[in-house]
Amino acid sequence: MATFQPIRNRFLQRFALRARGASASDRVVGTGITILLAGLLVFGAFVSTAWSYGTGLKVDLKVLLISADGAESSFEAWMAALDREGVPYDVVIANTAPPIAASTLTKAADHGRYQAVVLATGGLVHCSLQGCATALAPAEWTALDTYQAKFKVRRVSAYTWPTPAYGLNYPFESGDLAGSEGELTAAGKSTFRHMVGAVPFDFGTWGYYATPLPPAADGSSKFTTLVAGPADFSGNAASLAGVYSRPDGFEELVITYATNPWQMQSLLLGRGLVAWATQGVRLGYQRNYFTVHIDDVFLPDDRWDVNDNVTYEDDGVTNPLIRMVASDISRALDWQRKTGLQMDFVFNGGGSAEAIAENGSDPLTTAALAAKDSFTWINHTWSHPNLDNATADQIYTEIRKNLKWARANGIQTHRRELVTGEHSGLANPAMAAALDKARIRWIAADNSKQPDPYMIGKATTIPRHPSNLYYNVGTFAEQLDEYNYIYFENCTNTATTTCFSAPATWDDYVNNEASIMFRHVLTNDPRPHYAHQNNLAEEGTMYPVVDELLDRYHRYVNTPIHQPTFRGVHTIMARLAKWQAAESAGSVDGYYLNGYIYLRSTAAGLRAPVTGTRVGAMYGGERSGWVRLRRNRTRRMRVVKQR
Repeated sequence: MATFQPIRNRFLQRFALRARGASASDRVVGTGITILLAGLLVFGAFVSTAWSYGTGLKVDLKVLLISADGAESSFEAWMAALDREGVPYDVVIANTAPPIAASTLTKAADHGRYQAVVLATGGLVHCSLQGCATALAPAEWTALDTYQAKFKVRRVSAYTWPTPAYGLNYPFESGDLAGSEGELTAAGKSTFRHMVGAVPFDFGTWGYYATPLPPAADGSSKFTTLVAGPADFSGNAASLAGVYSRPDGFEELVITYATNPWQMQSLLLGRGLVAWATQGVRLGYQRNYFTVHIDDVFLPDDRWDVNDNVTYEDDGVTNPLIRMVASDISRALDWQRKTGLQMDFVFNGGGSAEAIAENGSDPLTTAALAAKDSFTWINHTWSHPNLDNATADQIYTEIRKNLKWARANGIQTHRRELVTGEHSGLANPAMAAALDKARIRWIAADNSKQPDPYMIGKATTIPRHPSNLYYNVGTFAEQLDEYNYIYFENCTNTATTTCFSAPATWDDYVNNEASIMFRHVLTNDPRPHYAHQNNLAEEGTMYPVVDELLDRYHRYVNTPIHQPTFRGVHTIMARLAKWQAAESAGSVDGYYLNGYIYLRSTAAGLRAPVTGTRVGAMYGGERSGWVRLRRNRTRRMRVVKQR
């Protein structure tokens, strides 16, 4: 539990689903109870009556995000949350923008521009040398209040000092919430349906503990806690987030802690906050993804020397190369059955051929082929050469020879997918011709260097997340020694690297790496993570990290994990990028009216992400999917109440 200062001033079952509304290129992993609950939510959604902003009132499917000065961390957190899903929004920086008026908020008396209003801080307080004051004039607050009351548009005050104006008592404590956990109330679990119950707070999260005021006697106002904190001296639980039903006729979600885009409370709660603000109907789509590629399958890898702090090639005695053995395939299969995740084996057939040529047989190959249908296989070239200076013919031969070996051994692999050794050759002028000749359409890139997909000939790069699961370690001791050498012993602080002040323990290492991966999972990011075959060999250095990731995931999140195929990653990223570009260009118009949403696009071949209709699949208590829009044709969809 964090220290505060008083105020003065599991076991999973794998489901390889290709469900209606889900991508055919997704593998979906979840528990039986999750699937059952999803089914119940589907039924509940379809028998409910759709909510309404008001009969005869048209409301655009767009969020208004207002910042006092553009510098609030909560402002950045909300932009990130909306961007992740592809939710359209406008930004107003209050202390520099023209005054907010009725014309800012409406297109006509019966046509509102925004379906939700988000304030970066409660009251939009802006401080300067002259002191602190709200960034909006009284007339601007009146315009906002009047608009929201008329159109029944919800408001979020993202970081708020508790006062009776927000349905709360003044705070009884404040401080850094780091290491503490809030807890979802029953109302909170109904709002944040994708979560289990606990809400962890990261280091540097300042917050205020305050209890709700009792409801008004005439029923004109009440406060409903969603995320509860510790109790005050009278035993009343504090509210860290809750809904204030205001006496002036609309609802306001009041949050009493700070956040930034990468803090855990922001990533975990963000989806539900957006859903609440938009009343479960919006242009947006989000899933939690985690796919892990295992590179160099069938090849041996070099080894780190813990004494000399260098990587040695095989000397035959003290630093033998690291290569999986048959029992490592059995361990991988057991792990997949236990976790429900499937690994993608990125293979080099030349490693198998060489082992058989040297020894007459290869138990690893025998075991892998016996279990071949339990893994997904991706071409990693025949012998893993560096392709930076290779000719087009050499590149083509490496691609085709590996595919020929896979076919001869009955391995099913998609012939148009490719991962080159060390992501080499991407800048080689000969690469485009070789890829086109081999009919490659998707090729891996390093996300830390090239996070945005681009074309090489007719192929698109697919960024993959690297990690500190090193290619040259087989034991925990080797892994930790190299980790500390990089981040402690031989480290220089840079813009992208923060050195340790003391050596990391094994638990530190596992926690650090699992935390990085967990954040990727929660950000609607389908990019694969990659490790190497050595991380499954010997002591299996990958397993503790991914096990910790999954433990955290299932402690806090109740939705299944999606595992897109390599080519499926391209589909997911391309759809969202094209949608965001069209929306930014003003090529899309979407609005709600009388229980339906209406979408129209001037862009050709556009798909729109939609949540809250009959389209798509249930996920986190909401039905969402992608719909195709015909150019200059309006598409109408019935809204289904889900919140």
